[in-house]
Amino acid sequence: MLRMLRRIGQYLFCLMFVGIGLVVSVVFDRDDERWWAGPAFVGVGVLLIVVFSMVDRWRDRRNAILAHGVDGRGLVTEVKPTAQWESNDVRYFRLTMTIEVPGRAPYTASARQPYHRTRWDRIRPGIVVPVRVHPQDPARVMVATDWLNNPSLKAEPN
Repeated sequence: MLRMLRRIGQYLFCLMFVGIGLVVSVVFDRDDERWWAGPAFVGVGVLLIVVFSMVDRWRDRRNAILAHGVDGRGLVTEVKPTAQWESNDVRYFRLTMTIEVPGRAPYTASARQPYHRTRWDRIRPGIVVPVRVHPQDPARVMVATDWLNNPSLKAEPN
């Protein structure tokens, strides 16, 4: 319920920009020096719709793996820091792992995971991390911990 209300609020916010842009386009003629404000508001509204839908899609995919995924473990074979940072102290790493899931042969997969600066020295090949694997697509793997390496088996708050 809260997820639906959040999405309705997001899209109403975006439609507000589009509506303001359409009104401004009607009010100002092309001869007026402020004619660009209408298309700018419409563009921002459309851009926000695209961004919100991408974020919602990413969150839904992550929550689906957390809710319906198969528990397993991943033996880290390679660690590469990425260029992505969440803050000054939280950096994303790409972990290549040998995934072991009950009922399946071990296979190799990779996942991006944020880690806090205080945990960087612990992220190295040879560690074992809890993972969740998508039931139909075993290539979709996520490390089931948060950036402080605490278990993260619940879906994100709605």
